Amino acid sequence: MGKLSQYARNRVISLRMANNSIVNIVRILQEEDGIKTSRTSVSSFIARYQRTGSIDDAQRSGRKSILSEEDVSFIDEKMKANDELTSGEIQKLLRDERGVTISTSTIRNVRRKKLGWKHEKARYCQLIREKNKVKRLVFCLKAMKEKDSFENAIFSDETTVEIQQYTRYCFRKNGSLPKRKGRPKHPLKVHVWAGISYRGATKVCIFTGIMESIGYQTILERNLLPFIASEYPDGHRFWQDNDPKHTSNSTKEWMKANGINHWPTPPESPDLNPIENFWANLKHHLRKFTKPTNKEELVQGIQEYWKTVTPAMCQRYVNHVRKVVPAVIACGGGPTGY
Repeated sequence: MGKLSQYARNRVISLRMANNSIVNIVRILQEEDGIKTSRTSVSSFIARYQRTGSIDDAQRSGRKSILSEEDVSFIDEKMKANDELTSGEIQKLLRDERGVTISTSTIRNVRRKKLGWKHEKARYCQLIREKNKVKRLVFCLKAMKEKDSFENAIFSDETTVEIQQYTRYCFRKNGSLPKRKGRPKHPLKVHVWAGISYRGATKVCIFTGIMESIGYQTILERNLLPFIASEYPDGHRFWQDNDPKHTSNSTKEWMKANGINHWPTPPESPDLNPIENFWANLKHHLRKFTKPTNKEELVQGIQEYWKTVTPAMCQRYVNHVRKVVPAVIACGGGPTGY
């Protein structure tokens, strides 16, 4: 399985700080990050981190490097400034700025083995502005202090689902040619709204076109209000993001008139809304099992999937928030990778 990457090491420490067991850390790395590793590797790394306080590899003796320590530091600083630099570009920088001529293979070896830079697919996350990092941190510190279980919270969101018939990965036999799988240039799309909570999910609303405040209020009237009445007569908190149609004066007045307890939440925080992970599972199901070819099949696939949603399933997603909260605190309000 090899050594843990820098990303995986940071992830392990973050998960460990959130009081996850070794078994859970291995499972989360596999399910959420696609990183396969063993309990032994994770346990050994955590023990070394606790002993040294560093996620870097221990220094080893060996042949003297062709590059000086100053040259190596130069490469490291350039990579920190721009982590997309190729070995050829670094070679040119060394030659132009330090008068050092060296092969690209040596640069790749130094960058990978000595500095720990690994070439991998970029992982994207929510861009969070500094002022919103503060709001996220304050929110999570309050949740941690109050030991919030989120059991009376209803997490809502909209997403766009398009016709996709294939998952990202498939199998083929040795010696066979890769199978080409067609993908439409402009796939048909529908929009989906729903809410999940500890007591189950709301009805799912499927629509097309652009939603405005009045349309959003209609969706809440038909799908949220009945759910609150049946599942949360004893009180609730309603989570929505800060989309303009959600925060317009019209929507605020409508919510107040209809007794919806809107729960102010920090902006740029999809990692704190468990329904985001729910959407990912829905889309994976549609790609792998439904494989719709038209709008009717797409809508039917969404509705059929929704019939399988249970309170126990929703609880697993809601419980995930309690893992994200300490991770947000550890990141100073920055993106957590969840």
